[in-house]
Amino acid sequence: MRTVIIAMLVAALSGAAYAADDSLDKAAKKTSDGFGNLLGAMGSEIKKIGDEDKKDAKKEEAKTEAKKPGPKADPNPKGDRP
Repeated sequence: MRTVIIAMLVAALSGAAYAADDSLDKAAKKTSDGFGNLLGAMGSEIKKIGDEDKKDAKKEEAKTEAKKPGPKADPNPKGDRP
C-alpha cells in the first residue's frame, strides 16, 4: 500500500510540474506576442510622426514660397527710352 501511495504522489507531482511547465510556456508565448505587438505599435507611431514631419515641412515650404516677392516690373519696359 505504501508503494502505491508513493507512486500516486510521484505521478501527481510530475503532472503538476508538467502543467506548470505548460503554463510557463503559454505565459512566455503571451509575453513575446505582447512585446511584438508593442514594438509594432511603436513602429507605426514613429512612422506617423515621420509622415507628419514631412507634411509640416511641405507646409512650411509652401508658406515660404508664398512669401517670396514676385518679379519686379521693369520701369522702362520698351528699353529704348533713356
